[in-house]
Amino acid sequence: MSLAPGDLQASTDEIDAVRNAALDYIEGYVTGDAERHARAYHPECVKRRFVTDEETGIDGLVVLSPRIMADYAARTRIDDCETDVIIDAISEGIASVRVYSCRWVDFLHVVRARGEWRLFHVTWHRRPDDGDQETTTPG
Repeated sequence: MSLAPGDLQASTDEIDAVRNAALDYIEGYVTGDAERHARAYHPECVKRRFVTDEETGIDGLVVLSPRIMADYAARTRIDDCETDVIIDAISEGIASVRVYSCRWVDFLHVVRARGEWRLFHVTWHRRPDDGDQETTTPG
């Protein structure tokens, strides 16, 4: 885990909790641990990806809910996928985090709700050099 330069307005416990939420998100997904992946999300979280249709040139969004993402996580396992979590900022119950993995770059907005840090918004894109390591587990 890395911390971005600058003043993080948070205790060590808060930094660890934000990092753990981000790790639950990405490591839960790449290892196929849907329960771990799902616990990273706030119930109101939305995951978005900006896309442009290659044929029409029309821009749009792919929007996914935590339930859909947990379903995907249950069927996914990616071997040898390195991850890195960079906390850019924490202030007054909100955090901004970048997650890099073998296949994706994710920008996370994380909130402290009822004493727990959870993902509230995710914007992501696929890495152009992601390779072909994914295997889907039965189920």
